Amino acid sequence: KMKKSILDLTGCKYPQEMHARFQKALHFPAHYGRNWDAFWDSIMNDTEVDFVEIRGESKVASELHDMLEKLHSILDEVKQVSSQQGWQFDYKIVD
Repeated sequence: KMKKSILDLTGCKYPQEMHARFQKALHFPAHYGRNWDAFWDSIMNDTEVDFVEIRGESKVASELHDMLEKLHSILDEVKQVSSQQGWQFDYKIVD
């Protein structure tokens, strides 16, 4: 059974706020470092979530659009690595 989580980014204005939402939605540990290296480590090792539904991307501050691209890039990589290692991970953007 897939463990699904909803990542709602609606109204996000700051990088640290976005990372806080990642941490909450993906059940990252309290020591999550709120940067991309920590995101990679946590999504690969510290979460049981294997499906992420991303909402509210169109309502994210324009200054964070680079972060959205980075997020998609990392999630695509996680999807690829997970299939190579025999476990499942996927995400979809629902706006």
